[in-house]
Amino acid sequence: PPKTARLGTSLYSTTIQLVIYQVGLIPSQFYEVLSEKNYGKLKNLVLFAVMLILINSTLKSLDQYISSLLYVSWRKSLTEELHSTYFNGHVYYTLNVLCKDIDNPDQRISQDVERLCKQMSTMASRLLISPFTVTYYTYQCFNSAGWIGFVSIFGYFVVGSIINKILIGPIVSMLVEQEKLEGDFRFKHMQIRVNAESAAFYRAGKVEHMRTDRRLQMLLSTQRSLMNKELWLYIGVNTFDYLGSILSYILIAIPIFAGDYDGLTPGELSALVSKNAFVCIYLINCFTQLIDLSTTVSDVAGYTHRIGELREVMAYIAKKQWSIDDERILKYLELVGLSNLLTRIGGLDTKVDWSWYDVLSPGEMQRLCFARLFYLQPKYAVLDEATSALTEEAEGQLYKACKQLGISLISLGHRSTLKKVMIYDLFTFTKTTWQTLLYVTRLKKNFVQS
Repeated sequence: PPKTARLGTSLYSTTIQLVIYQVGLIPSQFYEVLSEKNYGKLKNLVLFAVMLILINSTLKSLDQYISSLLYVSWRKSLTEELHSTYFNGHVYYTLNVLCKDIDNPDQRISQDVERLCKQMSTMASRLLISPFTVTYYTYQCFNSAGWIGFVSIFGYFVVGSIINKILIGPIVSMLVEQEKLEGDFRFKHMQIRVNAESAAFYRAGKVEHMRTDRRLQMLLSTQRSLMNKELWLYIGVNTFDYLGSILSYILIAIPIFAGDYDGLTPGELSALVSKNAFVCIYLINCFTQLIDLSTTVSDVAGYTHRIGELREVMAYIAKKQWSIDDERILKYLELVGLSNLLTRIGGLDTKVDWSWYDVLSPGEMQRLCFARLFYLQPKYAVLDEATSALTEEAEGQLYKACKQLGISLISLGHRSTLKKVMIYDLFTFTKTTWQTLLYVTRLKKNFVQS
């Protein structure tokens, strides 16, 4: 349950921070023991330090293990949710063949989901533990460096966050473009792999080489642009990391130069400086880790945008494919001359228990195919003997309707009347022989190379 999960997270976070705090205090205790030259305390301190390190290592390993489990669980849930929509009806077909609004759905479902879940799992532990860590070390920093200490550190974090937010903005859109081109490049190689025999038959190696290299150059150009923008982000992140260590010592120096620790011996002062330095440095490190996440956040934002866009398009397609327009069906049934069909079956929603092929004549089946074509209205359609069972007058009417609806046709048939309705006569066969087939092959080859 969520309440139990929050309680477990709080307990785990508190435990690991207490252990880390004790490990961080070990150097100051070593300073104190060594300055006293106390062998008994040294031996006990070494044993205590080894025990803390083992506990800390176990907890960190457990943290990595839990992150891996989260990655697998999130990827499973997100991929299965996308699959449920992707394979709903003909969404996968519409998305890959008819829809040009979205690129590489296969890459988004496989690669982008994998990378998103991987990045999110690495961020999860930091984001969950950070509130407890920041609260705990803010309290410790206030006790050791006063209000100036934690106010300075918080101000430093705010400035760093604003700078990194400004630098992240251009990276997200560039990352989206890079992933698109990455998918296009991979898809091109997949096309060559699937159609390798045809490409070799037509001797299209040079053409495919040129096209593949063109996609590669576009991808590399975008990657270089992305690297140029990321450079400034890396400079900001690394500068923030190293300046933080200097800030911690400045904060420690304030009470020292103010004379607050003048009564301490050198050994005691070294131990106190080590303790206070650890507290300030660790608090700064907590904020530094959050700033370092800016590079990860930019990747997450890019992948989230691509996956979210895919979900929206698939949801729209799934909703649209089941929204049937009865009026358009009736209109196109009348257009193809099958208005009486509704009377015979009893209406559009009537279920029939007989085979259409047994009841309808060949001509009626062809008319019904044209009604389906008119309803879907694709840009292009390939017709193979689509009007062989119809009269020439009906054939002419149906082809005229295709033209009016803006459907471009590639039609195969034996009738000479097709020449009247076709714009281009690509092939006219007088007989089917090997010589004729060879002629077609050469013609196709010349067409590909031109």
